[in-house]
Amino acid sequence: MAAGFMVVDVFAREALAGNALAVFPDPGSVDPGRMQRVAREMNLSETTFVTAVSVDSYTVRIFTPADELPFAGHPTLGTAWTLRRLGAISGDRVTQRSAAGDTPVRFESDRVWLERGGDGGEDLDDIDRTLGAFQIDDTYVGFDAAEIADRSVALRPAIADAGVPLLMLPLASPASVAALKAPSSLGDVDGVYCFAPLGPGRLKARFFAPGIGVSEDPATGAAAAALGLYLGARAGSLEVEIEQGVEIARPSFISLRAAPGRAEVGGQVHQASEGSLVT
Repeated sequence: MAAGFMVVDVFAREALAGNALAVFPDPGSVDPGRMQRVAREMNLSETTFVTAVSVDSYTVRIFTPADELPFAGHPTLGTAWTLRRLGAISGDRVTQRSAAGDTPVRFESDRVWLERGGDGGEDLDDIDRTLGAFQIDDTYVGFDAAEIADRSVALRPAIADAGVPLLMLPLASPASVAALKAPSSLGDVDGVYCFAPLGPGRLKARFFAPGIGVSEDPATGAAAAALGLYLGARAGSLEVEIEQGVEIARPSFISLRAAPGRAEVGGQVHQASEGSLVT
């Protein structure tokens, strides 16, 4: 039996950039017991399997090559875009259902947006193990939110959660972010989002999650949503564009609208390929 799939590039201004995603849009086309093996075969940051669909909602399972996730950002946007392109859903607003609960998704001009609530987290005093994994000194950690927004507040590391708990690691300069080497392990931290100011309304970021099979992610919507909750809790409402993926030759651009208790993440999606897999 063959299962059809589409590969789309999310957070990309053109095809063959951004973060690639494999979407299996037909419910029942892949046996649930084989989904992890198929995701390993696709070998992308994530692969999604639609398990149910109606005109204004769908249910999805999300896999990295090594694990299943309750929620992820670029799979949300890419799956919704694919289903709408195929005519399986319609309208400008739909609901994604996954293990992390419902996620509102909307289509606005040339972008797809998701919205998540959650926890902006409390600042952490001790992240020595994480800093050791990256081989960086504490003097490089933190910056003032006034470099990107209107409010002055010191940004320090914290665990934020928009569906997946992730470590937010602000660094003082874009050069510090660019110089990071992907660690082989992060201990008990699922993933780390490293970011630095590029100027008003702009951030440079990189995401590492070796424990779930993602050495470095080109563009990370779940981390961007967590960052929105983190920034909203500290700096209030703001809008930023996040640049990610340059170091691994996948330039990506993530739009983020942050507010206390709420984050919206948006980006463009482009089809890269389609095919079928013998399952």
